[in-house]
Amino acid sequence: MTVRAALTTGTVAAVAVTAAWSYTATLTIGAPAALHLTLRDLPGDYARLATAATGNGWALFAAVAVIYTVCFLASGWRQHRRLRGGG
Repeated sequence: MTVRAALTTGTVAAVAVTAAWSYTATLTIGAPAALHLTLRDLPGDYARLATAATGNGWALFAAVAVIYTVCFLASGWRQHRRLRGGG
């Protein structure tokens, strides 16, 4: 698995997890409230935007980070085995 394959796999898995997460959050906590974005509190507005569809933006970020970490570790492990001659 090359780095490109790891990125592609991670992206597809992350999109699938995000879609499922958003769907279940909508069923659990209901539709998100209307967002009022301003330039005065841009980081706060971005945080509200990230958590609007998912319920918990930090947990979703951690889940996506774990997906990419696993993909890159698997890619590195397979490349290491291939270079060592083990498969």
